[in-house]
Amino acid sequence: MTKAERTRQFIVEKTAPLFNIKGFEGTSLSDLTEITGLTKGSIYGNFIDKEEIAAEAFRYAIGKMRSLGKHHIDKATTYKGKLTLLLEFFATYVLNPPIAGGCPLLNNAVEVDDHHTSMRKIVAAELNNSISYISTLLRKGRAKGEFISGINVKEISYVFFCSVEGGIMMSRATKSREPMKAVVKHCKSILNQISK
Repeated sequence: MTKAERTRQFIVEKTAPLFNIKGFEGTSLSDLTEITGLTKGSIYGNFIDKEEIAAEAFRYAIGKMRSLGKHHIDKATTYKGKLTLLLEFFATYVLNPPIAGGCPLLNNAVEVDDHHTSMRKIVAAELNNSISYISTLLRKGRAKGEFISGINVKEISYVFFCSVEGGIMMSRATKSREPMKAVVKHCKSILNQISK
């Protein structure tokens, strides 16, 4: 890794929690210089603008979340087990997330809906990646005979993902694990219903 690449990575890692907490509009240039300890010239010598930094910080945050989630679910040997551990992973970190500020997907999805529209394609792609990942686990589980054949994989994937994101929102807003626990319990019940 070159010095320039190391500097870019340093900026991304330092600013990811900042953007996740304050959002794109709420993060100022002085916030970026303060959190990194770099000058404006150093920051913008490595990135075109704040948009590029925010996009890379988002990708970094998502990558970190996915890596931790995958590590967590790889302990399971069945697809039902992997889905169960995935649900438990989100329940575990809801009030103490790996990236400060909560779920980067949820936070950015709210922002791109109204005003940070330049990130819409990037966020939408990650949302679809999440649905596809859940769908893949369900499809593979169905192929292995773990789940009944008539399940609608896409619908269940939407229900799981949207329920989890809603649970995260409610739990973080109320500072209570109770909503997320209820969501996980409900999704596990669905898993039991579709299991052979």
